Amino acid sequence: MHAPHRLGLIALAIIAAASPLAAQPKPQTSRPSTAGAPSVDELEMPARSASFRRVADEFVAAAAAGEAAKAHGMISPNLAERVGAEVVQRNLSGQVLPFFVQLEETGRSVTITQTTDAFGSTGFAFYMYLVPKSGEPRPFVIYIVEEKGKTVVANILVDHFVEGRHK
Repeated sequence: MHAPHRLGLIALAIIAAASPLAAQPKPQTSRPSTAGAPSVDELEMPARSASFRRVADEFVAAAAAGEAAKAHGMISPNLAERVGAEVVQRNLSGQVLPFFVQLEETGRSVTITQTTDAFGSTGFAFYMYLVPKSGEPRPFVIYIVEEKGKTVVANILVDHFVEGRHK
């Protein structure tokens, strides 16, 4: 399968790796399954996360097209306010956009988990792969939450392989 890449952690508005601002996966509280079969919650997750996935795909498309203003506008306002627009812009232009400009397509393998950010907004994390125009697939994680009635990007990590999540 895919070997882990060098960690190029870029948490969109995360200044330090241990920052509490990062959206993080919530422990799963799935209903029990039988004999290793997926739980009911796991089977329902793609349907429950569909509107969040559309936002993730829209962000990826904007970043791949180099649409910095559109990508910036999709970032969590809570997060942007906490760390500042300059930090968000620097991470977008220095790491996120260059990563996604290589996009040929996204990989078929997607793992979905529930997430909550430091502000209490809930949503989903998508563990995905960018399939570049040339070279090997590269992992990324995008956290999408609902914040004050709007679905936004709470965090994004590029070239970040998560064992057990990226398949």
